[in-house]
Amino acid sequence: MKNSLRRVMSAGHARRLTAIWLMVALLMSALSGVAHAADETVTGLEFDYYAGDYNSGTSSLQVFIEDDKVNLSVLASVSSSSSKQDVTNEATWKTSNSAIVKVEKGVLTGLGKGTATITATYKGVSASIKATSDYVYDSVTLMQGTTVAPASLDIEIDQPLVFELEGTKGTETKIVTDDATWTTSNSAVATVEDGTVTLLGVGSATITAKLKGKSDSITLKVTSPYKAITIGNGTASNKLLEIDLGSDPSKLSATAELKTGVTSSIADNATWTSANTKIATVSKGEVTPVGTGKTTITVTHKGVSSSIEVVVRSAYQSIKLSPEKEYHMQLQDSPLAVTAEVMSNTGISNTVTSDADWSSSNVVVAVVDKGVVTPKAVGSAKITASYKGVSRSIDVTVYPSVTKISIEEESIDGFKGITGDLPKVMGTTFDGSSVDVTKLASWTSASTDIAVIKDGQWSAKALGESELTASVQGKQAKVKLVVHVKPLKLYTEVKDLSVVFGKDTAYPAVTVINEDGEEEDVSSRVKWSTTSDNIVLKPEAMKGIEVSSLTLTATYLNKTATLRVKIEEEVMKFEVEPTELELNPGRSKSVKVTAYYKSGGKASVASKMNWSSDNEKLATVSGASVKAIAVGTAKITGTYQGKSITVPVTVVPKLKSLALSSKSTKLAVGGTFAVTLQANYTTGTPVNVTEAAVWTTSKASVATVKDGKITAVGKGSASIKATFSGKTVTIRITVK
Repeated sequence: MKNSLRRVMSAGHARRLTAIWLMVALLMSALSGVAHAADETVTGLEFDYYAGDYNSGTSSLQVFIEDDKVNLSVLASVSSSSSKQDVTNEATWKTSNSAIVKVEKGVLTGLGKGTATITATYKGVSASIKATSDYVYDSVTLMQGTTVAPASLDIEIDQPLVFELEGTKGTETKIVTDDATWTTSNSAVATVEDGTVTLLGVGSATITAKLKGKSDSITLKVTSPYKAITIGNGTASNKLLEIDLGSDPSKLSATAELKTGVTSSIADNATWTSANTKIATVSKGEVTPVGTGKTTITVTHKGVSSSIEVVVRSAYQSIKLSPEKEYHMQLQDSPLAVTAEVMSNTGISNTVTSDADWSSSNVVVAVVDKGVVTPKAVGSAKITASYKGVSRSIDVTVYPSVTKISIEEESIDGFKGITGDLPKVMGTTFDGSSVDVTKLASWTSASTDIAVIKDGQWSAKALGESELTASVQGKQAKVKLVVHVKPLKLYTEVKDLSVVFGKDTAYPAVTVINEDGEEEDVSSRVKWSTTSDNIVLKPEAMKGIEVSSLTLTATYLNKTATLRVKIEEEVMKFEVEPTELELNPGRSKSVKVTAYYKSGGKASVASKMNWSSDNEKLATVSGASVKAIAVGTAKITGTYQGKSITVPVTVVPKLKSLALSSKSTKLAVGGTFAVTLQANYTTGTPVNVTEAAVWTTSKASVATVKDGKITAVGKGSASIKATFSGKTVTIRITVK
């Protein structure tokens, strides 16, 4: 029976190869005919297939599920040719039951057991054929030796277990173990390969073998022969193992208890794992500390496991290097000896220079051996010493030889009692390039009563001057330190400044008020800074590179002053309103200024301008508001973007009252009367304003008036009014 099945399967492969060659031959012979098929009449269709694929008993093509596919060609008879044309790819293919047999361009695939009708249609003509789909095997069965495997099996871990798969077709059977696909539902419990099962853990797993659409399974319930495992660490507590980093490995014991109560040591045979191998590793119960921290060591054997916490500590609190933090040396210098000292947890210090692990982060620049650092090339390297869990590093910078040195600053300003950083020292190398050698320089002060050098800083002791000298490789450079009176306040001549976009603008003057009360112009000695990248600060001027608002800071010694800067377009002209001012003492009035920019835009800028008065005893200005102080004339001037406008200010006394020389008079027709008008001001001095006033009459037919002279015209009564600076007085006239 087994040989018979093999022949059936071999024949299937052979007939499919024959069918492929037949299709190629038909295709080659019919190429020219197909090219003209669109112009010919199809008179009939017939199928072509490998004879071995046809089952005469069922009068249908035989397809096997998950086995080789059956190739079916369709040939067309046309009116203009005696030869048949292969139209397999041009035809439309259909199946009566796609769950049984699928068809795609004449290729039949078995999907389920049963029969389906396959139809090919070409240019209105159709042909059909039946196809029967079946399984290669009626069933497959898991076999355990010569016995059918049960649905489930209880088994202890580590027991050998092998299955075979038997395929049955009708009355014939065949071992198909190697052809099947084997799977497990739980690889932590059991794995399987070609029927051989490996039991790994306690639990349940289903082993399945599948072949040609048929499958069989068995559920394994895996148990352990052991009840528990006990870990021993040689101390009273079995829950925690404590190790010092750098100490010898610690040995753990593992004792397994069988369900029968018998115990045995399994340390050498069990599986040991560490949850974090960067803290500790383990092999056959031997725990080796690797790094400080905590991890869990687990032992597993035949489905049972046990764990213990392991803590690895450093036996030392810290390590100290000498020199500390950083060291600067030249390429031609002798090697640097660095010492390492550790402090134990018990407070005992110990030199470990020779025993520590030394490393260099950049061996191109410097190498280290037992603390001895040898410079090799220009650059920087981090030298690290490690010893049993503690480590520390110093930065080593190696410099090239220099032919001369220079100091970037010509002088330094200070005042008594303060310290400051020493200036940068630049060296010129053999090839003419510059290198910062500030950290290499050693400093001295010519007058230690004026200033001293300590820890890389100068310290001012008294008023006066001292020359500071920097030395590198025997080369020297000098800078003058001037110790001033202590500054109290720093201020700029303006608080707001408009800077024209793209143009240089001079810095405003800066003044310092010293402790002795004296003021000093320090404009040339201040340092300007800003956090904005929208402006470039040059030595003598600033240049705005983007329209924005920002703040500049002027620094002199330990004092600062801020300046608000607005970078904007250039102003082409100003319009001021009013063009002149007349005010009474104590009164105020604002000036409006409109700026017209180069782009054509305009804006009100009066409040942004810097204003000043040429006589603050007569008039003052704050923002854009002018206040009159005393009678007289003055000028206020506003500046913006380097342009100025001037507004004349006239301060006049305030009028309190008007007084006429007479309140009433009687005249005959043709008579005249002269009246005077007196103005009384807040200044206390009366003024005759008769001719400056405006005179009117209530009845010109009775009396007229001009500059205070009244002429009687006709009989009756009239009121004569005098108006001056908003005030009015009246005289009554009667003409008889």
